[in-house]
Amino acid sequence: QGKNAVVTAELQTAGRGRSGKSFYSPRGSGLYMSLLMQTDCPFADAVSLTTRACVAVSKAIEKVTGKSTGIKWVNDLYFDSKKVCGILCEAVNDYALGLTKCVIIGVGVNLNTRDFPQEINGSAGALEVENDCRERLAAEITDALLELRPARLSSDELEEYRKRCIVLGKRIDYYINGQKNTALAVDIDDSGGLVAENDFGESFVLNSGEISIRLC
Repeated sequence: QGKNAVVTAELQTAGRGRSGKSFYSPRGSGLYMSLLMQTDCPFADAVSLTTRACVAVSKAIEKVTGKSTGIKWVNDLYFDSKKVCGILCEAVNDYALGLTKCVIIGVGVNLNTRDFPQEINGSAGALEVENDCRERLAAEITDALLELRPARLSSDELEEYRKRCIVLGKRIDYYINGQKNTALAVDIDDSGGLVAENDFGESFVLNSGEISIRLC
């Protein structure tokens, strides 16, 4: 109690992403880790952690491997047009006090994963780096995440996220209640939401948790 903790694994038998989706985690070809961060902060301050964690992990990957990844809103990292990393933040809340007690940040990075399942074979990829960087990358990601403090997004953090975001200025498909819609991705707002514009020129904001999204 009152301490942070990190767990890493050689494989995951039930790797999980947003909305309960599976994350393919075979033995010996990726980095799979979860960090438990004690927070005790208002709900609103914890919301930005997913956005900030994406930037932190992207920077850590670049520092250790030399590979530059882009962020596909809201929580995936891409390299060579393929998803190579998924990031999932889950909160433990005290609703009586209105506080987020702790956050679990899960990170899965495909280092040299091959032979993906058929359903993700066209969209998943790997950084194509050797396994000997796994420990250094785990340490760098851990250090980067532990530097984060629950707070509202700063202008510098937003600018860094926008710079790395690969969907801005592009047509996107988004899904609400299973229904497909199309829009233009325009910006990231101050809370990390995706500002989009429909075919009628009307702007609206997509928030994490209510949609899934892919590039057209």
